[in-house]
Amino acid sequence: MNIAYYRKSKFDFDKTLSNLLDKAKDLGFEVVSQTKLDENLGLIVTIKDRDLTQKILTADSNLIGLIPTSVAVLNKNGVLVGIGNPELMSGVTPNHEIQHYASELATKMKTLINETTGVGELKVVNVKLYSTHTCPYCKMEKDWLEKNMVKHETVYLEEAPKEAEYVVKSTGQMGVPVTEIIYEDNESEFVIGFDRDKLASMLVK
Repeated sequence: MNIAYYRKSKFDFDKTLSNLLDKAKDLGFEVVSQTKLDENLGLIVTIKDRDLTQKILTADSNLIGLIPTSVAVLNKNGVLVGIGNPELMSGVTPNHEIQHYASELATKMKTLINETTGVGELKVVNVKLYSTHTCPYCKMEKDWLEKNMVKHETVYLEEAPKEAEYVVKSTGQMGVPVTEIIYEDNESEFVIGFDRDKLASMLVK
């Protein structure tokens, strides 16, 4: 799972910032503040989704430090716009309610970044299902992927020790299924377990 989501803007810095402020309000975010960074690096725009933030903190107030509020607008080989990944919350709690809120917030924030930069969603170029021959949930996910006509590659980890090591290193997880979604810019995102809702939001259009 990526810690942050960045896209390179099609626009210059001022236009990108203007887009961000407008799109944030359109999507229901409150723009709280802007903080300039040193040496023309850019700035941080602090935003807040009041409704989802309240729901998350009502469910578990310990997650306060994992709710992203800072959007970076950076001068780095062009203009980069990025924000932390709310779905990191899903990795520290089994609470399905929080996982749902985190996924909803992640979708809104990715939409904000995509619309700000004018580049659209990242395109999926490959899907890998890391499995074992004896895992029932892996078979269920494979059947689901095939039913939804999602092209994918199944990797059986008992036959692929290098891939098994890669999965543990990338996710910190030793269990399966783990699904790796590979995007056009060679970035990967991992889905832990057979999470139908999350897989559908990412792979079924």
